[in-house]
Amino acid sequence: MTIIKILLISVGLLLQLSGLAQSNYEELSGDALASAPLKTAQALANTLLTAQKAGQPYLLKESEAIAAVQEEFSAEKQSQTYSAIRDLFGDYQSITFEQALQTTTNPTYYIFRFRGEFERDNAQPEVRVVINEAKQLAGFSIVPWQDNL
Repeated sequence: MTIIKILLISVGLLLQLSGLAQSNYEELSGDALASAPLKTAQALANTLLTAQKAGQPYLLKESEAIAAVQEEFSAEKQSQTYSAIRDLFGDYQSITFEQALQTTTNPTYYIFRFRGEFERDNAQPEVRVVINEAKQLAGFSIVPWQDNL
């Protein structure tokens, strides 16, 4: 398996990003960033990774995630995926916000990029969280850090 296949947590992300790849997006700052669901994205990412680290995967509620992501985030899948993440980077520690983008076409998606802090000092992958207009998780992945999306 390639590192990307191992680290992708959600097929929902692939579905959402295939649409984003064909869309335009812009970086958010100032008032636009203040009104974006950054806290929601950060809280969901932290909740998921903290629960997985503790060996108790977090099952997303309908209000928190789209159906495809809920389905993909089964307890078994989360356990398997976190095991692969731990093998590569060590245990999850925290995330730090780095960048927010928003699609400029409908539907609107927010892409939040966090720098992941993991047990291994050299492990700082990107934790990417995609949120839809309803403030639901539409995609989630952990990929090697790249300066540009």
